[in-house]
Amino acid sequence: MYKTILVPLDGSDLAASILDQVGTLARGYGARLLLMTVGSSLPARAQDIRLSLTFQAEAYLERIRERLISDGLQVETTVCIGDPACEILEAAERYQADLIIINSRGGEGAPSPFLGSVAAKVAGASDIPVFVLHASAEGEEQR
Repeated sequence: MYKTILVPLDGSDLAASILDQVGTLARGYGARLLLMTVGSSLPARAQDIRLSLTFQAEAYLERIRERLISDGLQVETTVCIGDPACEILEAAERYQADLIIINSRGGEGAPSPFLGSVAAKVAGASDIPVFVLHASAEGEEQR
């Protein structure tokens, strides 16, 4: 049913805390995972900073990718720059994802105890199913 699952991560332990559940779902469907991180836009004069942050984001995703591959999953990664919700939706279309799995809150927490602003925007605007998983502030999954 699902062939490509897009998993946005913001670099926080909280966002990554859903990966065990994501791996189980991907394995069950035989789906490949597309892990992504979205960086903020920076002025053109900050090119060196942008390159450094992109390199750090790629290294972060690569560490996670290697771990998931060792668990037998097919994993790709991408780093985008821009508005997180817009970039997630565009990546879903570009990579032909058929499911987005996102943490309910990012690493900064959220004003709402239920859904962070990025997760809410993605869930509200996506043309494909969005599975929102919730993890506690301590990074341990809630059941």
